Amino acid sequence: LFRHVLDHYEKEKTAYMQSALDEPTARGVAEHLLKNTIAFQADKENPKGSMSIVYSMSSAPGDESVRSYVVKRGVFWRQKLIDRIERAKSDGDFRPEYNARYLALSLNATTDGLLVAASSGATVKELHGIANTYLTLWPAK
Repeated sequence: LFRHVLDHYEKEKTAYMQSALDEPTARGVAEHLLKNTIAFQADKENPKGSMSIVYSMSSAPGDESVRSYVVKRGVFWRQKLIDRIERAKSDGDFRPEYNARYLALSLNATTDGLLVAASSGATVKELHGIANTYLTLWPAK
């Protein structure tokens, strides 16, 4: 049942993750992910934070299969992001001294951080400040 709920949650709430991967540049991917993560958190009808983050970081006895499933889903999306940023590097989308894998992981950590910050009471203005600061550090040519 939990797996079905998580699948439904991903289809409804995180469709923007897939559309971000279709952006023409790596910076476009980052902007799309950050903007839509904040929009998701600003929607008053949705609870703050992330069901996936909560379950991947903690589990009760007997919940190991749930945690394992959630972690596996996270790895799936993380790998899709890594693949996209590696493709962007091959396309010359950012300076070559940057490691595409670590750039993708830093973007993933930032979007996860926005979800955690929102669940801990950060305002939408603060979330935008975090995203904008991250983007000023983006290594675009």
